[in-house]
Amino acid sequence: MSRSEFRWNKKRKHYAYLHKDKGEQRLNILITSEPVVVKHKKNGKVKVKFNNVPLEKHPNPNKDGQFYLISKNYLDDSDSFDDKVYKWNWDVKDKRKVKRIKKNKWK
Repeated sequence: MSRSEFRWNKKRKHYAYLHKDKGEQRLNILITSEPVVVKHKKNGKVKVKFNNVPLEKHPNPNKDGQFYLISKNYLDDSDSFDDKVYKWNWDVKDKRKVKRIKKNKWK
């Protein structure tokens, strides 16, 4: 079943765009202010480096600055999201980027 809402992801500490239900779990895309995501291995070496997707504008109309989408779909339990649903909207120029990330077709 599809879903289209913004909530705070308590597990990952980011705002998230929830776009699909899979039973008790939700597929979501995270919104961040960092241009790069770096994942470390246990011995401290950098193994994976993601360049985040720049947004034209944050979905919250009151926020200014440069924001990014993490180009990965996360699958989290429904309990890991806050109860409050934000009434935000994507900018027209960002909708295509979100659609490509949802389908796992980002570069």
